[in-house]
Amino acid sequence: MALRLAKPKPKDPALQVSDWLARSFVVPAGISRGEPFRLHDFQLEFLRAYLEVQEGSPRFRTLIFSLPRKTGKSTFMGGLLLARMLPDSPIFLPNFRAVCVAPTAKFAGFVPQAAIDLMEAAGRGDEIRLKHAPSPGRLVVGNGHCQLLSGDSKSGHGDDVDLAILDEGGLFPRRQDEIFDATFNALAARDGSQILTGTRLDSPRFSELIETENPRTYVQLHAADKDGDTGDPKQWAKATPGGFKIKSKAFIRDAFEKAKASGSLEDFKTSHLNLPGNPARELLVSYDTLAKCYRDDPNTIPGEPVHVGIDLGGAASMTAATIAYEHSGVIKVLGAFPSADMTLKERGKRDLVGDLWHRAALAGDLIETSGSVSDLQEFLPELISRIGNHPVASVSCDRYRQHEFETALARAKISWPIIYRGTGPKDGDADIRATRRLFLAGAVQMQRSILLEGSIGEADVRVSATGATQLDKSHLHARIDVAQSLCLACSALLRARETVLPEYFVEVL
Repeated sequence: MALRLAKPKPKDPALQVSDWLARSFVVPAGISRGEPFRLHDFQLEFLRAYLEVQEGSPRFRTLIFSLPRKTGKSTFMGGLLLARMLPDSPIFLPNFRAVCVAPTAKFAGFVPQAAIDLMEAAGRGDEIRLKHAPSPGRLVVGNGHCQLLSGDSKSGHGDDVDLAILDEGGLFPRRQDEIFDATFNALAARDGSQILTGTRLDSPRFSELIETENPRTYVQLHAADKDGDTGDPKQWAKATPGGFKIKSKAFIRDAFEKAKASGSLEDFKTSHLNLPGNPARELLVSYDTLAKCYRDDPNTIPGEPVHVGIDLGGAASMTAATIAYEHSGVIKVLGAFPSADMTLKERGKRDLVGDLWHRAALAGDLIETSGSVSDLQEFLPELISRIGNHPVASVSCDRYRQHEFETALARAKISWPIIYRGTGPKDGDADIRATRRLFLAGAVQMQRSILLEGSIGEADVRVSATGATQLDKSHLHARIDVAQSLCLACSALLRARETVLPEYFVEVL
């Protein structure tokens, strides 16, 4: 009988790299300082996805590694660079070329510096150099190099690379969105891969890539639940990869207590739970507060009065209205763009919100009117149909296009009581405070509206030296019309609820 030897199974390349890292390097800092650099399971899983090949090309062209701060991301990425650049590595790639791009030159140096720290801790510091020209620098190991780039829109266009790392993807502002495409296009000649890392924060493009399913995109997201209890250790564990072996549970508890004592949990939620947001920005209403007011089927009370806030738009901006029902607290929003100049998808690209306007139209919250400016003769009938069989107690708006608005009401034979409000530190501040008060108290309810979410995300609340608040655009092309109309409607609603009705007594003699 012939003896047949079983063919040895090919070893997992990710495990080969993991073994090589553990043999070659030690952890340079942190809880495990001085111990062999062993990959955690979540890092090994990501490495396996990066190395997976399909038909001779990377299985995943884009890979996203989103996790809280101080959880070993930079050291892991530095180890990955070394695995491609050092000849003794099982996945060494001769003449390896990479770029490491970040919003600023300082951030662009984090991953290369982590690679240097690994080499120096292993006694191999003479094998790696960081050249400072061209600025902001270039990491060189043998015949391989990684160019550091800050995130201007031109970065990456002229490069051909095997790997493009976009570090701190959540920090890229809208004006730097082109860098995502520029680095992707730089992969073409070398059939390379793009890795996006960092906390989510509020970068629209980074969030879109995380949330949009794509068979060629691998996403590893470590984050707490958006509606979870911020102080729950189970949520801390869910957001912290590595089972508190990289960042201790005690440290997270201390960070939570410190944030709670300061009165703001925004930085804790973004830094340690990887929840979306930006602690440096002050929003009209936070996403958590807004989401708590969502209902599947909010019901109005028959015959209850409504208060309408309207923000009239021009050729570039949106005409928006918010309907607030006085007793039930139901909120409805409606927006309109003129259709003459461009499609909703083209407007979304111009306004740097992707396909938000198109999706809002599909959801029924946004309509298009004829002409180059939103046609009130078409907008008002749609607004009236959404109000339903309810008396209009007030319509609040600013004085922009006042004559046109009054003319449109007259032509439609509508006699609504109009309240003209300013957007300055007096009226604007009162309207913002009223809106926040209603939402924080849970006194309003509504179906989820991506149109409203998008508008609130585009609006910043500016605080003056006197403490007065005012809505402002977060960037040049921001559309905050729906948020403005929301403030107008909510302010009128709160004033109506707090109005003390006179009581009359009749004494019959």
